[in-house]
Amino acid sequence: MEKAHVEVFTSPTCPHCPSAKKIAKEVCDKREDVKFLETSTMTSKGSKRAQKFDVRGVPTLIITGPGTNERIGYVGTPSKDSLNNMINIALGKEKWKEKKSILDKISKKLKINFKI
Repeated sequence: MEKAHVEVFTSPTCPHCPSAKKIAKEVCDKREDVKFLETSTMTSKGSKRAQKFDVRGVPTLIITGPGTNERIGYVGTPSKDSLNNMINIALGKEKWKEKKSILDKISKKLKINFKI
């Protein structure tokens, strides 16, 4: 079975990185279909890897897997549910949910059709 990969880019000076790393590690440890990796942007190897993925801030999570050709990126600390959803998308078990704009929500509630 091919696994998804969750890579967490961190820095020792980042106050939010420990919580992002903790959540990612907990989620990955509970699943057999995911591999966890932490990359410090303070090392030369980590800095080069961050440049490769265009990481501009930490914590940043990059999720890849056999279910999508795209990398899924998340800046900040995700909830466990959000991270599980991103992993499932990377594995091809779920699809992206279409987000509705505020205009869509208002028009549905007021039963108005807008044409632009």
